[in-house]
Amino acid sequence: MVHQFTKVEMFTVCSENQSEAVLESFRDTEMRLFKQLNLKFRVLDMPPCELGASAFQKYDIEAWMAGRQMWGEISSCSNCTDYQAKRLNIKYVTKDGTLKYAHTVNGTAAAIPRLLIALIESNEIENGTVCIPEELQNILNNKLLTRNKVVPSLKLIKHF
Repeated sequence: MVHQFTKVEMFTVCSENQSEAVLESFRDTEMRLFKQLNLKFRVLDMPPCELGASAFQKYDIEAWMAGRQMWGEISSCSNCTDYQAKRLNIKYVTKDGTLKYAHTVNGTAAAIPRLLIALIESNEIENGTVCIPEELQNILNNKLLTRNKVVPSLKLIKHF
């Protein structure tokens, strides 16, 4: 079975003195996106015990998912310092001619399935209609998503 995960990624290769600022920029970009979508979210500065082998520092962003009554991760970003660059042999030359390993910064700007869950659940009104956030109305050519009034009939083929 193949696992498919639809997401929007950000990636930067930079010098060692730029990676911290790039990480903060990624986090700020993600936060700005979720604020524009009017999502209730929180930012977690992950402790060392929660980091993978490659990450030096990592932020997770979680949105409130009303249907689950819990927070769910919708985004993250990590400063991997020179870990990935050493494995991939990515180097750069400094102004004084020194050869150094680059730093890499990774960010999942949006985990699309989870982001859709958060958007729908946080904008649903009682009759099942979803109010589309203003920032998305032009893209979707609509202000509301309505539930289909006709429920399709389903036929059981096999019971497992």
